[in-house]
Amino acid sequence: VLSHPPPTRLPKAIKPKTMVHCAGCKRPILDRFLLNVLDRAWHVKCVQCCECKCNLTEKCFSREGKLYCKNDFFR
Repeated sequence: VLSHPPPTRLPKAIKPKTMVHCAGCKRPILDRFLLNVLDRAWHVKCVQCCECKCNLTEKCFSREGKLYCKNDFFR
């Protein structure tokens, strides 16, 4: 008689206790990617200048927690 070890149960997926919300639009981030800017999580599309609304893909500047492009920051 062959004896087999009991089957191993796989752990259930662990759901995060708190959902991550975007610092820009305040909605949950369900996207595959997010950006961490100023120690806050952002949707990729929400990282934009608060004045002209251009997307900030390379560099951004900040003042009082707001994001700016170079031109608007130095106005």
